[in-house]
Amino acid sequence: MLDIDDLTDFDKNLYNIHLRVSRQRLNQPFKYRKDFSKLDADKSLQLKKLSLFFLRFKHIKPEEFFTAPYSLYTDETYFDLSYYNSLKAVKAYTLYQKKLLTLDPDSNEQLLNIQQSLLFILSFCRENSLALDKYLNHMTGLTPSFLLHLKEHNINIYTLFGFRSFGRDAFQLDSETVRFIIGDDLYNQIDSLRTKLFASKRASMLVTQGLQKIQTKLQQNTCNQP
Repeated sequence: MLDIDDLTDFDKNLYNIHLRVSRQRLNQPFKYRKDFSKLDADKSLQLKKLSLFFLRFKHIKPEEFFTAPYSLYTDETYFDLSYYNSLKAVKAYTLYQKKLLTLDPDSNEQLLNIQQSLLFILSFCRENSLALDKYLNHMTGLTPSFLLHLKEHNINIYTLFGFRSFGRDAFQLDSETVRFIIGDDLYNQIDSLRTKLFASKRASMLVTQGLQKIQTKLQQNTCNQP
């Protein structure tokens, strides 16, 4: 059984992310909750269930999961915690990820996603002692790691276009395998998405400058190592 009497910091953080997303979508002010002693039992139970869900599917970002239905179903005004423990929420998240591909690269949602992608690449390179130009070559088993990162939505395809060596030959696998990993929707749009990025104003600059900063930070880390 779930112990709903003892909320963890992760549980509380999920509550506040949900609070912030729902309030911001309604253009309402919000204040993070600090005292959870009077939170009702049902909400505590919903938080515990959500925690288990995110711990099981670690690639799913709570912020994106909570944002998904608001982005898709604009006629709805509020999605409570119980909704996010339903299959409807999982379906909304899947559809939202597909929708991201259709958004203009200069849209706020896309720019935020690119920023998160850059932070992930920096963290991954640091953890694996990789120079930035070696990121595309890193393998997880027999699969290029960046393909798995795309599949799990840890990185944004637009960020990869900032690597000069990124092209279909960078996949290192046959097209059918790549399609299976990242999905037909993304694979079929690679060329058109590249064109969109190069025609953008803010996104293209964000990717270029972001990768330059990552390269500098990684080089500084190397220089500071004994």
